[in-house]
Amino acid sequence: MTVFVLLAVLLVGGAIALVVWPLRQQTLLLAQGGRVVLWWKLAVPLVLGMVAAVIGLYAWLGNPGAVVPLAPAPTGAGVGPAQIEAMVARLAQRLERQPDDVDGWRMLARSYESLGRFKQAVDAYQQLLQRQPDDPDILTDYAVTLGMAKGQSLAGEPEAILAHVLQIKPDHVQALALSGSAAFERGDYAAAIRQWRKLLAQVPPGDDVRQTIEENIDKAKALQQRGLQRGAP
Repeated sequence: MTVFVLLAVLLVGGAIALVVWPLRQQTLLLAQGGRVVLWWKLAVPLVLGMVAAVIGLYAWLGNPGAVVPLAPAPTGAGVGPAQIEAMVARLAQRLERQPDDVDGWRMLARSYESLGRFKQAVDAYQQLLQRQPDDPDILTDYAVTLGMAKGQSLAGEPEAILAHVLQIKPDHVQALALSGSAAFERGDYAAAIRQWRKLLAQVPPGDDVRQTIEENIDKAKALQQRGLQRGAP
């Protein structure tokens, strides 16, 4: 059990380093015309999902000591990346034998995310969506992961996926935030404002995040106005 706890700490630590921090950086860039907004709306579900994936891996695989024979470690040595990779590989192998396990594909996708292996996470999400299509939460997570795999950009397919999510569930908070960011990224400030206003309508008065959304709307308005002035005869 001690080994599993160490694996969990390392896996979640990797999630914070590889997912949360890049998203936080993108939020800081938004004021300068950057990309993803409301990093905590993305980071919190992702990290909690990764924690759940770790717990799920333990329940799914059983004794983590059975994944890789653990030789006595030298004094001061920690659990290495190879053991984490082996645990995830064991899950991937199990899914080859049991490909219809929806929970298993979700665990695998989130585990790959936590390891920063976004292209493999994309593949796992595609397998998951074949078996559980049109789930707005899964689709939104897929769009985020696909964006990370495509150089941390929501342009193109990720934005199209978010549009589909909003057809299914027009008030999906995370999809609204990301859809606005995608529109902002490609210079469609009117669309960004529309999506962020819909998002703002769902935030309770006095919530700290309202100020962030309002600042993003104001920034989009200023850029929109600047563009209109440049295009005026």
